[in-house]
Amino acid sequence: MKKFLPFSAVLIVCGCQQEVAVPTAQELIANRPLLKEWQTKCDTGQYSHLTAEQKPRYCSTTEEANISVTEAAAAKSASDFYNANTRRK
Repeated sequence: MKKFLPFSAVLIVCGCQQEVAVPTAQELIANRPLLKEWQTKCDTGQYSHLTAEQKPRYCSTTEEANISVTEAAAAKSASDFYNANTRRK
């Protein structure tokens, strides 16, 4: 009985841990503060030290959202530049 008590305690603790809810890329694009928070977690925070197999599980949607936001900003900048240069004053 004494041998099984520590083992059962470890099983109970491991069984009670909750899985992290990773936001989708669309949720991150729609919520910029959340994107910034997850980008920090992936770059320098709690997910920055994960192995190569584990990191994509937590940070792939963050990378997708970051690329989409960057592309949208570049497209808007190019559109603004084009509009400013083609309008007659």
